[in-house]
Amino acid sequence: MTEDRKLHRRPAGGRPPKQRAEEAGTRILETATHLFASRGFAGTSVEQVASACGAGKDTIYRRFPSKVALFEAVVEHVRDRALDRLNGLAPVDGDALKQLKALLRAYLSINMEPDLVALKRIAFSEAVVFAKSSAASSGSDPFMERLVEAVRAAQADGFLRTGDAPSMASHLIHSLVSLPTTNAMLGGSDYDSPEALDAHFAVIWLWMTEGVIAR
Repeated sequence: MTEDRKLHRRPAGGRPPKQRAEEAGTRILETATHLFASRGFAGTSVEQVASACGAGKDTIYRRFPSKVALFEAVVEHVRDRALDRLNGLAPVDGDALKQLKALLRAYLSINMEPDLVALKRIAFSEAVVFAKSSAASSGSDPFMERLVEAVRAAQADGFLRTGDAPSMASHLIHSLVSLPTTNAMLGGSDYDSPEALDAHFAVIWLWMTEGVIAR
């Protein structure tokens, strides 16, 4: 019996076919995430993903017509997982500036997740392969949308100067994540520990809120 028939046949007392198909899709994506992150894009084949997750190669190709399509689905899967983590954050007590600070610290941790770092490294190293799909993938970014909202709230309460909130949010997050993520993508371990990230965040937050010019 083929994998597809297994996915759509419902045994007595078993899970509905749709649920089992979704579980199979998640299993494929989780397996592909691990393989891409550990072996890179060139070092991972659809056949390896099929073997590791116990699915038929034809089943994977029906869902994802190419390895590039599979990788793009993996990136989206990891982003959705990060968004679930963000949405699950406990509410922060305090004013708009404290809430912005907590959100930025959470974004820093999310951006340093090993799977996300590994996928970014692949996307940069395989820029030619993904150039076409990257150019076509434009749309809303729930992470930035939430950050812009937090910046606007802090502006409205007088904690931040007025101005273009999206641009300010972009500069804030770039200032925080560019150094540690670049270090990690190049194989460094300077920011592997929560303590190192805390120290980095404390310095950058101080510079962002108080400036670097002696007064």
